[in-house]
Amino acid sequence: MTNDQAQVEKRNFPIMTGQSTVAQAAWTMASPSIVLTFLAVALNLPVLFVGAMVTVRQCAGTLVDIFLYDPITRIRNRKLMLSLTDIALGTCYIVAVVAALLGSEVVIMVTFAIVIFVLGLVDEVQTLMLTDFIGDNLRSKARMRMKYAQLALGGGIAIALTLIAHELTKELPPLHRHSTVISIAIGCFIIAGLVTLAVRDMGAGVQRDVAPIRSPITALKDYVFNALDMLKQPWFVKFMSLRILYVVTVMSVPFFALLTAETHKHSDKGLTALIISTAAGAVVSGPLWRMLNTLSHRTVMVASTLMVAATGVVLITAHFTGMNHNVNLHAAAMFVITVAVNGLSTVRGLYYMDLAPKDQRIRGVAVSRSLSRLTSIVVSASLAGIAHLHETVWALVLIVGFSILSALVSYMVVRPEDRTHEASA
Repeated sequence: MTNDQAQVEKRNFPIMTGQSTVAQAAWTMASPSIVLTFLAVALNLPVLFVGAMVTVRQCAGTLVDIFLYDPITRIRNRKLMLSLTDIALGTCYIVAVVAALLGSEVVIMVTFAIVIFVLGLVDEVQTLMLTDFIGDNLRSKARMRMKYAQLALGGGIAIALTLIAHELTKELPPLHRHSTVISIAIGCFIIAGLVTLAVRDMGAGVQRDVAPIRSPITALKDYVFNALDMLKQPWFVKFMSLRILYVVTVMSVPFFALLTAETHKHSDKGLTALIISTAAGAVVSGPLWRMLNTLSHRTVMVASTLMVAATGVVLITAHFTGMNHNVNLHAAAMFVITVAVNGLSTVRGLYYMDLAPKDQRIRGVAVSRSLSRLTSIVVSASLAGIAHLHETVWALVLIVGFSILSALVSYMVVRPEDRTHEASA
């Protein structure tokens, strides 16, 4: 990196850290998996529909991974597009809040379905773009510092804003209190989008070819051939054996939130407790997993999956013994699984970078994300069906079982020597 580039990075770091921190606060206060789930249950929408919202979001992300991955990598004005994605996310939540306050049940369900689908599209586009954008503008150590800073600072800001909103809206009905929290998150999304425009994109001068026009059928064929080729690679099969199992464990967030919402949907502090516990989980997860990851990837994988399993056992036991009406119990459970899922998601990416040969990383990540999302569609739909036909607690039983299985497979499959691959790549 030249002196000029170093100066630009020095200028960009606080801007990008501030932007990602505000965005982290926004996502914490308006998490589709937690906040929209709680809002939907509070509006007495069918459990099957609430569970299916996860499936709709996964479908949208899968479409982006398969059909739009190549055009996204060729976008020239990346910071403008990233700014627009944050503003689009805020707009989606505005539509959701208006529908919740003014619409009939049918209007709310249709609006929520559309909003969740668009959120899935925009979120995945943003994620793919950020991978390239951050990589061009920050070096490895700066990226790591930014990541841990945004978790801690963003979680702290979310806690402060949520507590302020809770104190100011104590006298309002639950629906209006929920809408106030989401409205604050909307403001954070818009601020994050505007701050992005202040970044000096060092990759803006790189010539990007115009994406070739491909029919959906051609794009799908290319994807299938690429996926089949990657599944012939032993390292990729090894990685996917873990990632597919982790899909069920990660589903703990929306379905634990669904169980909590069903129990505390009329509570005056149910949603506030969930948001604060989630934000606190983000604050704690950064330093905790960074410390444990110095031991091995396997340590983090086994610990995080067992944390989800243990938390699920506690909630299941409390449900069947009639001791699940304390909102603090559910808040503590959400705190633990937030820490666990953050650790699992982070170590999954680090393990991939260590395991994948350099010349196959980009191709492999596109295939692994899409295969994982396709699995998520099936899993989330199945769990939603179980929650609808029986009780949500039975979906948790399935999640606990797969989390224990994930811990066992992680222990057997992951070896310390996998971590040395990157040095030889």
